[in-house]
Amino acid sequence: MSLDPTNEEKEIQDIVHELSKDIEKDRLFAKKLRRFAFISALAFVGATVLVLTGYLLYLSLSVTKLETEVKEKERSLRELEQSLFSLMYQEQLREENALAGETEPDTELAKQVEENIEFLKEVSANTKGRNILRGNEAHKEIALTFDLATGEELPVLYNYIKEHKIKVTLFLSNERPSDTNGSFFVRQNLDYIKRMAKTGSVEFGNHTWSHFNYQRSVTETSLKKRMVLDYLSKSVLDLPRMAEELKRVEDTFQSLTKQELKKYYRLPYGALSQLILDAHASLGYTDHIMWSNNPKGSLDLPDYISKQFLYKKTSKGKKEVVKNPHYKTGEETLTFLDNWEKADPHGMNGAIILMHLGGPRKFDKLIYILPTFIERMKEKGYHFVTLSEVLNNQKD
Repeated sequence: MSLDPTNEEKEIQDIVHELSKDIEKDRLFAKKLRRFAFISALAFVGATVLVLTGYLLYLSLSVTKLETEVKEKERSLRELEQSLFSLMYQEQLREENALAGETEPDTELAKQVEENIEFLKEVSANTKGRNILRGNEAHKEIALTFDLATGEELPVLYNYIKEHKIKVTLFLSNERPSDTNGSFFVRQNLDYIKRMAKTGSVEFGNHTWSHFNYQRSVTETSLKKRMVLDYLSKSVLDLPRMAEELKRVEDTFQSLTKQELKKYYRLPYGALSQLILDAHASLGYTDHIMWSNNPKGSLDLPDYISKQFLYKKTSKGKKEVVKNPHYKTGEETLTFLDNWEKADPHGMNGAIILMHLGGPRKFDKLIYILPTFIERMKEKGYHFVTLSEVLNNQKD
């Protein structure tokens, strides 16, 4: 019997052999595919980790940069707030510095100050006050605002309102910490406030009853300073007293005009802090009105600076008379306002200007530049409106 395979068996062997080769190829391919998939997955995971690490590093650097920018902006804001304080406030600080060597903190008073500040923080934790420096920059509108001061220039302003067909905002205060005298005890002032209220062209805001420096009245720990300096409250200025300061002005105005005071307020001397703003917000006064400012300077016009010349010590210790750098004549003020408008990218759109109706200046009073200023601005297309109108989103 022959042991050689038949042709049929050879064909079967060849087929089996080919199948074995194909199976081996498929096995090797599958092995390579698994290896490729593993390497690809490993590479993907590695790339993902690398990308995530890079992204996290980028986020960390971005956060650090943002924190730095925020701190820088906060510092700039503090500096801006300081630059916005009125010249009167700066004069007060110089006066207090002169007293520094003669006064010592009072232990009991310091404790009261600390407790009051903690209470103000607690009560205003959920409220946020705004310090408004400018209105809507989209419209050619200007807000002329006036602090009552002594009120002696109320008749002049009243005539300007009628003659030039303008609207203004007037912040009311008794000006002195007294119950028997002050701006609200002058008959002429009361008469003109009533007249202005009837015109519909004057909006009234709150300038506090006693005209205290709030920042110093909240923080001062020297009993002597509180007794000597008439712009400081004699006791620590707490929230009930702040409420009373606002309410007395509201009640006096309502009794006089049968109208309600607008919920805008301006603290004397621009002396404020975010804590004081937040405390007032808890009393329903959210919007504190400052005045506008740009690189040319502040629109707190220096009508209360009365001394044209000052003494200055020379390097040899001798006194010499120099021009007061803060004093501006009427012409100088008009030039300043013109330059302010030209230098600002928005011109005077939304500008808030501050003036005072009476003060120590007895000649070259700045209120007398208003007709010229008003007409110049009108020729440029500006309108003089109330604070409510300059702050809204429509053209009034």
